[in-house]
Amino acid sequence: VEGVAIEMWSPFTGPHGDEMTALAQRFSSENTCGITVAHVAQPEYVQKLEAGAAAGELPAMTAVHITRVAQLAARNVLKPFGAEAMAVLGDDFAGEFPEDLWGPGEINGERYSIPLDVHPLIMFYNKELFAAAGIEEPGTEPWTREEFEDALTKLEASGATPLSLGTAFQGAALFQALIRQYGGSLTDEAGATATYNSEAGVQALERIKELRDKYTPDISGTGDPEVNVFKQGDVGMVFHGPWWISDLQQLDFVGFAPLPTIGDQPATWGGSHQLALTTDDPTTQAAAAVWIKWLSDNSAEWAAAGQVPARESVRSDPNLASVAAPISQVVESANMVVFPAQAAGLESALWDQFGPVVDGYLAGDVTDLQAALDEAAARSQQVIEENKSLFGE
Repeated sequence: VEGVAIEMWSPFTGPHGDEMTALAQRFSSENTCGITVAHVAQPEYVQKLEAGAAAGELPAMTAVHITRVAQLAARNVLKPFGAEAMAVLGDDFAGEFPEDLWGPGEINGERYSIPLDVHPLIMFYNKELFAAAGIEEPGTEPWTREEFEDALTKLEASGATPLSLGTAFQGAALFQALIRQYGGSLTDEAGATATYNSEAGVQALERIKELRDKYTPDISGTGDPEVNVFKQGDVGMVFHGPWWISDLQQLDFVGFAPLPTIGDQPATWGGSHQLALTTDDPTTQAAAAVWIKWLSDNSAEWAAAGQVPARESVRSDPNLASVAAPISQVVESANMVVFPAQAAGLESALWDQFGPVVDGYLAGDVTDLQAALDEAAARSQQVIEENKSLFGE
């Protein structure tokens, strides 16, 4: 693997992209094998990879969302880790990760991806408003439903807006968290049947609408307006992705905690970035594995960009708090995420259909929620069936 040059594509832009580029440069200067890594941000990475595969112009590897692994493996864009690459990672490597994170990277008995991080929906809260309302700040465990309800009551009594809730991404991500908090799921375990039109699905959306109607009925649309309202300092809480950490931690009043239990049991929505190979050349694969292992070893620094490290040893490292204090507050969130089944194209088969129902219901345009969810689930089911023939499953 001496002197191999690796090009890695990724969806990382902004601060994330800068952080990954800095890590790649550090690895390139520090490793003793003379391996160099060039990080190239590709916001539309799935389309770029599929086009690159068709033109025979792929990089050595890519970072990929966990929900895209099956599709890119089915299209032969991602290549399984060969014996040489796995030998570099070592026999004990798999044991470093929670099974929920390690499992989805294996398809048909072959390893297609290595987990780097988890990005769960978390709670950002206003420490000053909490203090003024007499609310004890949350710890690293998710609040119980009673604690959450109590905070809403106290914030309202103090004259603050307790919660900022929007539509678009936030509404749909919260729906996916709450359907599980109420004991339901988006699909069956195999990802073959859409199940989000259940009683839990109805309950989840009714609760989100109730909270939104009460506190911030006018916030809607893309671009995360609910976060911008929270930034102004008059709102107690907002639920969003940890990619907002680097921005929000610059405000002295912001605290960080896991998503509270709003339903019956703790759960949250989340994604994961995984590292995957797009070459089957054994030498290049082995060199890429040296970088993957180094990046995993040093993933506390990646946490500074607002991601929970995938590795157990990095999550429990006392130094995490000094490198990425907000992440050390929300590590427990990563254990509350359940990823969709590894079926090609599954995430868009679901989200593209229930997303408009979530938006329509929160806006007051959908009156019969059960019927709307039933129709959406039937359309999801149709896409799931089409995907089977499309991706040859």
